[in-house]
Amino acid sequence: MSSNVTERPDEKRGDWRPAREAAPSVMREDQPRLTRLVGLAGLFLVSLALIGLLLKVSGGRTWIGPVWTTLLIVTGLTTMLFHAVCEKEHQVRRLYGMFGYLWLVAGLVLPLFPVEGKIGAFFGPGLLCQGVGLLFLLAFVRNETEGSWRDASVRVLLGVGALLALAGLIGGSVKAEFLIPQGVLLAILGLAYLWAFVSVRGIGSDIGYRVGRAIGLVGALVFLVALGRSVFPQLFWSFGWVGPPRPEKYLTDSEKVPAGLLLMGLGALYMYVSVLLTSDRRLIVMHRRELASLFYSPIVYFVLLGITIGAYWFFLVFISRILDPQGQPAVEPIVSEYLIQWWPIICLIFFVPVLTMRMLSEEKRTGTLEVLLTAPVSEATTVLSKFFASLALFLLIWTPFGLFLAALRYWGGQPFDYRPLLSFSVALALTGSMFLSMGLFFSSLTRNQIISAVLTFAGMLTLTLIFFVKFMIQGRGPMGLPGAESIWVGVIKHVSYIDLWIDSVQGRLIPKFLFFPISATIVWLFMTVKVLEARRWS
Repeated sequence: MSSNVTERPDEKRGDWRPAREAAPSVMREDQPRLTRLVGLAGLFLVSLALIGLLLKVSGGRTWIGPVWTTLLIVTGLTTMLFHAVCEKEHQVRRLYGMFGYLWLVAGLVLPLFPVEGKIGAFFGPGLLCQGVGLLFLLAFVRNETEGSWRDASVRVLLGVGALLALAGLIGGSVKAEFLIPQGVLLAILGLAYLWAFVSVRGIGSDIGYRVGRAIGLVGALVFLVALGRSVFPQLFWSFGWVGPPRPEKYLTDSEKVPAGLLLMGLGALYMYVSVLLTSDRRLIVMHRRELASLFYSPIVYFVLLGITIGAYWFFLVFISRILDPQGQPAVEPIVSEYLIQWWPIICLIFFVPVLTMRMLSEEKRTGTLEVLLTAPVSEATTVLSKFFASLALFLLIWTPFGLFLAALRYWGGQPFDYRPLLSFSVALALTGSMFLSMGLFFSSLTRNQIISAVLTFAGMLTLTLIFFVKFMIQGRGPMGLPGAESIWVGVIKHVSYIDLWIDSVQGRLIPKFLFFPISATIVWLFMTVKVLEARRWS
């Protein structure tokens, strides 16, 4: 039987051989040369600052002052931390891990080192060392692939966090003088360590979920204990169950340290972090998503860096004014001279548009808003999650001002009236809510971030200029109407947030002046929800 298959011309050649197989070329990862150069530069800056400090401590002449020393150390550690986060080589990352452990050990030992028979003289430097150790350990854990090294570091985070949190909360509850500033700072830093542990372990693990819940339980216990110590002694004394003298007010005691309110605030902060980490409700999940997306953006870190540098400069000016022998002596509340300045207000006008311009404009530009609106989440939940995330970041940005005041209390050695800070914090939170809700509304109107930022900036500038309108109409009644001056001045005082800040930092928090920021916040959020609803049906 004949076949129609014919041989290919190549197959008739007797010297044909298949091609030799060759292994693929060796693949090598790109070396992070730029980040290593940045890390070396940071190490050089830190070494230069430490040499200057050692010369100053030993009594020799040094070429660097305290301001430049601080700047060099902060810049050097920041660049080294950037290298530690990006480095993948196991030997280098473990070097950074050991570096983090050294900072942690130094932070735990320094407060216990006695100076002239007194323990705790180096509490401030020790706390800073513990914070730096936390950052470098987190960078190490992020890149470490070997399970034993990673698990050991994670357990260290849990142990140190629990130790610091219990020391701050229990010590502050037992002794009110320890609460400011040692107890508050220890409790906050301990919470940061515990948050880092839960974030690394994840809520999906049993230990991570239990620690997250334990944080909330500890916060609730501290809140209830502080509330009970603030209310029940006074109540029992009013009933005649407790004899004279009258019990000391724990809520706002006479030592100018509002121990009860501070402990209740710490308890509420612990509960907030616990709910944020462990809750699966839609609003909380969306809030957690928005908060994480804010910190994924480099804009936030630039804003934090700028505010921290500005707060440090304001603090130095404030200290020089207090220590000026030819100046007038500082009178209470001295915090008003530090907080009520024009530069913080100018910074506020600029960074509020920066925080809010991307919230909904970016969602529109990238097309993720349509996906979000088709999810089983209401428009109100979407708006509130973005609003609360921006509000949490807004309050965090103001934290450096409070930390510098805590440093003033620690190194100054003299107590001052902290209670105006409480009323100022309430006014700051309410006015910040008004600013952010306005920025969120303008962000919902357009997909262009620049337009959103410009509209928010114009709104912030208008709210700021209202303060000056009051001085323009004083001394004459508009349109020649008798008595119109006092009426319009009163209206402007209700609207001006600067007047509210000035009153609150003096310890005066009048409820009628809080009505405008609260109502404005509600109106802006309502209009934002309506804009999203109109987009769904358009």
